[in-house]
Amino acid sequence: MTHEHPPTSKAASYQSNFSVVHFSRTYDEAFTLLVEARNYLSAHRGQSRKRGNREAVAQCVEEMRMTTRLIRAMAWLLAVRAVEEGEIPWDEAVDIDDLMVDLRVCTINQHEECGFISPGLLDLMGRAHSLYMRTARMELQVAARCNG
Repeated sequence: MTHEHPPTSKAASYQSNFSVVHFSRTYDEAFTLLVEARNYLSAHRGQSRKRGNREAVAQCVEEMRMTTRLIRAMAWLLAVRAVEEGEIPWDEAVDIDDLMVDLRVCTINQHEECGFISPGLLDLMGRAHSLYMRTARMELQVAARCNG
């Protein structure tokens, strides 16, 4: 596994600051959380329909936001893995336009205002938000180096 850092300029490249152990744990956490969310949502499909229409829509929005956070975090971690394996360069791993759109959607943290959401789902949403924020910070650091 190579350990290349994102380049400080388009012409330069250097060794990675992503610790293999730290990255591996984050990747494992993301994968586990993604599976846990899938299982939870599959098991509780349709329960929000028992609530009022407004609450059902709000819960659906927050579930989609959680799913988006998890997918975006996993996509970034897979891109880092591809860079570490030498499959793609850092500048291909970062899509600053997509990152900015995703930040606007994924950093919003409104699930705490939804008192009708089950504690299990709230826990999943909180952990997905935390994971997303960590991976977004990593991606922003790399983007700053690639575009700097």
